[in-house]
Amino acid sequence: MGPRREVYELEKNELEQQYAQHSLDKDMAAAYRSSLAKDPKEHARKLKAENRGLLLFLVLLGVVVAVAFAIS
Repeated sequence: MGPRREVYELEKNELEQQYAQHSLDKDMAAAYRSSLAKDPKEHARKLKAENRGLLLFLVLLGVVVAVAFAIS
């Protein structure tokens, strides 16, 4: 009598989990390396630009809401 089917499925699942963990580790390492490569001043400029964009969006949203209340 040979090995049961469940044994093969268990091994397959374990291999898939190991492969997924390896891929996750590799992706996280690549993201970490790329984050270290950035210039801190450039990063600060990018964050400030994002903050200005969000602030502008919120102001525009406030204007739209104020106009909607004024019309109704």
